Amino acid sequence: MSQWTKLIPYWFLLFTIGFGWFILAPLDPLLAAYLKASPTAIIVIIDAYGYAMAVIGLIAGYLASRITVKVTLHASMTLSAIGLLGRALSSSYTDFLLFALIGASAYPLALAPVGSISSSINRDRSHTIIGISVGILFIGLAAGDFGGSALSSLIGLQPTLLVPFFLSLIAAVVLLFTLGSYPRYYRGRNMKGTFNPGMLRNWWVGFTIASLSVMFGAIAATALQNLHGFPIGMSISYSGLLGGLAFLGSGLGAIIIPPLFEVSNRLRKGLVVSAALSFVSVAFLLASFVFSEVIALMAIGFFAFGFFGNAYWSMALTSVTKYADDPAASGFATSMYSVIANAGVSVVPVFLGPLFYGRSSVIYGLAIVMVMVILAALVSPFLRVKEDATNRP
Repeated sequence: MSQWTKLIPYWFLLFTIGFGWFILAPLDPLLAAYLKASPTAIIVIIDAYGYAMAVIGLIAGYLASRITVKVTLHASMTLSAIGLLGRALSSSYTDFLLFALIGASAYPLALAPVGSISSSINRDRSHTIIGISVGILFIGLAAGDFGGSALSSLIGLQPTLLVPFFLSLIAAVVLLFTLGSYPRYYRGRNMKGTFNPGMLRNWWVGFTIASLSVMFGAIAATALQNLHGFPIGMSISYSGLLGGLAFLGSGLGAIIIPPLFEVSNRLRKGLVVSAALSFVSVAFLLASFVFSEVIALMAIGFFAFGFFGNAYWSMALTSVTKYADDPAASGFATSMYSVIANAGVSVVPVFLGPLFYGRSSVIYGLAIVMVMVILAALVSPFLRVKEDATNRP
């Protein structure tokens, strides 16, 4: 089995995690009624994945660095299956949130050490490996967002929630038969180079893009109802379409753009171009989402921000590995980036998202979002694209 082939089961695990995560977004109003909770309380459940990364991301990165990636992936697939099953069978908000947190803990255990995996497979193609890994996670998010409303209308709410559980079981079985062949040198040697002040620029990019991506997908259904007066059924359907397009764009952008600029050896240009296009796409998304009722325009905005925004996010993630000198340090560096990014996922949608629920508050939401993306774009020329020679072992 080639080194690249060994990535396929890992990528499928990431897909199932993304699918289980954002299948909840278009179901926001239905879950709120079923669990007798507010739409904002459902956003908290969606953000459970962000909380999990923020709390245990560094632990996951450390375990992968100092023990092996195998251990963290075994834990990831187990916790994902348990959490998704318990979530589907829960009838109270408290139980649902508890099992959502258990399932969400699979996310940092799977994604945080991606730097270790990319550095061990092929350090010279790290943008490609990390881009595809992040992209497949977002393809899973898109599939969940697209499929959530359609599945619930066909088979009902609870059976819909069981679908991610069955996918997680398939991922677990596949991984059990393949993890034994993972190379032992996934285990790192030291933790040198795991932090550099220059990473703070990368962290802002991660914080901004991740939090806004999740926020727009999570608030779409309720915002369409409140801002534009769409009926609940229509708002759920359109929110699934918009969120799904955003995450589909995210997946495709991460898979296409980083490898394109890596192969052509124009990574600096890739960072600046993707940052600039992220800013433009966010501006278009906001204008279409807030000031227009044309779903086609909204769809373009959601897809474009996903495509360029997540390409930029992925390249900024890979950039932090250029401060590291071995797979252990690379994995912990990407863990830190993921923790900061998902701290934003944990906080921003809950506090900033409701500003888009009313005409009187939406102007403040627009201003805050634009400041965030402008700052994220301005740091792009200063992100590291090559390893420091002094960092080489």
